[in-house]
Amino acid sequence: MNKQFYDEMLERGRLIPFFHQDKLVCLFTFYITDDETPYIQADPWMAQDDNPDGRICYVSQLLTLKENFKLAFTVWRRFKVYIKTNFPNVHQISWRRWNGEITRLYKKEIR
Repeated sequence: MNKQFYDEMLERGRLIPFFHQDKLVCLFTFYITDDETPYIQADPWMAQDDNPDGRICYVSQLLTLKENFKLAFTVWRRFKVYIKTNFPNVHQISWRRWNGEITRLYKKEIR
C-alpha cells in the first residue's frame, strides 16, 4: 500500500472508507471525470487531478472484504448514494476488473 497516495486521495475527498461494527470493510478511491481513459493509463499510485463537475465516477481502487456478500452490496449502494449526493452531475460509474485473463472496463448508469 502507498500511504502517500491514500493520504492525498483522502485530502482531495476521493477516498471513501466504509466501516461495519467498528471494522474497516471497504475502501474506495475514485475520480470524477468526463473521460476515464487518462486514469486507466496513469500510474495507479499517482493521484491525478479530476473534474468535480464531470459526469463519470471512475473507481480507481476498491479494496473490500469478501466474507459477506450482502454487506458488499450494502456498501456498493451506500457508495452510489454518496456519489449522487455529492456529485449531482455524475450519471455513470465505471471501473476495471481483472477476470484472470484480461482486464475489462465496466460501466453502470446510476439514478
